[in-house]
Amino acid sequence: MRNAQEKVPAESANNSNLTSSNAPEATKYTFVDQTGDLFALTHRRISNRQQRHVIRSHVMQRVRHLELAQGNKRTPGRDTPRRSSSDKSQKGSNVSDSPIKDEPVTPTIPGVVRIQPKQNSTALLPLDSVRTSATGRSRPGISLSPSPSSNHEFDPFHTLPSSNVPHQSSESLLGYCFDIMLPLTFAVEYKRPSERLARQAMVLHSKMNSPATFLGFMATVAAHRAILYGRHEDLSPSPQNHDELITDPDYKKVKHEAIVAVRRSIDRQEPPSQYMVDACFGLISTAAVVGNFEEATIHLRGIADIMSRVGASPESMLWLPITNVKISVAMLSKPILQLPWQREPIPADIQQRIAPEPDSEMARMGLKFQQLEELSDSLQALLLTGRDICNLCQINAENSRGLSPWENAILRQKATEFEFDLVAYPYESPAFPRERNGEPLIPPLERVVRLAALGLMQFAPHTILPATGVGRALTQHQKRATEAWLYAKQGQCEVTELRAITWSLFVFVQRATKQPEAEYFMNLLDLISANLLPLTWPEVEKMLNGFLYIPMLHAAVWQGIWLEVTVRSRAMNRSPLNIDRRGEMQQHLQHQL
Repeated sequence: MRNAQEKVPAESANNSNLTSSNAPEATKYTFVDQTGDLFALTHRRISNRQQRHVIRSHVMQRVRHLELAQGNKRTPGRDTPRRSSSDKSQKGSNVSDSPIKDEPVTPTIPGVVRIQPKQNSTALLPLDSVRTSATGRSRPGISLSPSPSSNHEFDPFHTLPSSNVPHQSSESLLGYCFDIMLPLTFAVEYKRPSERLARQAMVLHSKMNSPATFLGFMATVAAHRAILYGRHEDLSPSPQNHDELITDPDYKKVKHEAIVAVRRSIDRQEPPSQYMVDACFGLISTAAVVGNFEEATIHLRGIADIMSRVGASPESMLWLPITNVKISVAMLSKPILQLPWQREPIPADIQQRIAPEPDSEMARMGLKFQQLEELSDSLQALLLTGRDICNLCQINAENSRGLSPWENAILRQKATEFEFDLVAYPYESPAFPRERNGEPLIPPLERVVRLAALGLMQFAPHTILPATGVGRALTQHQKRATEAWLYAKQGQCEVTELRAITWSLFVFVQRATKQPEAEYFMNLLDLISANLLPLTWPEVEKMLNGFLYIPMLHAAVWQGIWLEVTVRSRAMNRSPLNIDRRGEMQQHLQHQL
């Protein structure tokens, strides 16, 4: 099987002066089955006319995109010599078999921040609706859409092991995977075309040899697509099987075929292999996306022994630690699997590159936590390490080319380590007493700050949609922690603690975008901010810089949140029934439960 990657003749590549911002960034793959043509494999010459036509069309499609980016337009077909009837019939059959995408063209993505070049930083907005900036200009939410080449087929000869999944459904899911899911989830790495290309190649090459592996991954893609397009009910934690809450027919079909493929492998009593690990991982990630965490933990424990004997593929070693940590975040339990690498400090040269200017506001990041004496030493130390992750994300957002592959790998590992430690440290520290079931008893303020730091890691470097099972579970934990803090404080707390809660609520509001808890967090932020008004946004941002804050990713979103808070406060102050704000605030805080 040969992988025909889009290429451009050397002459056109050398003569073009396109910058990276003008050239099309989406790279496509077309699979051509040559397993039955030994001559073509040995002599590297394709004798099948239809295969040559598909590859030629694939390459010319890229050429046309580059020409359009240069402002050149090809002569219409009626002005060129007439093609032969055989070519026309081939083209007609190829078009008729192309998948028809029925997804919305520009889906909105709630609670998501796309990492953009510096000149586009004003587009980083909350995606629940069109917000208005402080200057009065409306700012649209971020949207993703499939690439312009919607008639491209990844598998025109049906060579991928899609089993009984219809070809149109398989093509649609592959297109969604490469155009939306991977760029959205790995937004930091997808700023570099080489990184995108490497991840796409890894995904396809590692899946094409095993039906169970391919279908398990497609089930994850189908679940992600169903949630993004709203084809589901509320996925907050419940005893119900969340597969029943997904209304997308493609998801139900692909998930069924994935389970059947794994069972066939088990029934054939195949020896443990990396393919079995990858197949089970597909089921794990699918269960995590929809919120079936008990199912996910069962599969995680099942493959832990297999991995100790046969290892895992390079792709699973990228995805599995992240999924393991996300499941632990959703369940707020000790991670099942340990991290599969030795921890190392960030190299000194990278530390020097990402360090903010000494006189800048970002140089103060994390220092406000040191004023909170109620926080444990373990959490204080962890929050200081979180500054490196924020600095890496800030540098990536400021630079149009993003981070280097080595820096991306460091960011990915450090972010995973940070989340892992935030979930695990209460179980390892003797500072917390234990309940009867062995769970640590964490003080109210520490619970809120810890969950805010975990919520911050759902924005970057890996984006988790608020409506997914992981997103809904984390929002529920955040609401319960906030309620416990309100009950413990009874509306009375120090100014430093109030500022930390305000920072936490900014995180919670964004994480709950378009979720039922969003209004609860917004009302609470409005009440607590009574002691901060009438601060302007620059003054609020200066306060937030003392915690964990990434200006390029959070500024526009949180400014919109603060604007809404000030509008609500002014409306309340103008009300004829308005009473003293401080007394009103304490009454509301005491009755929030």
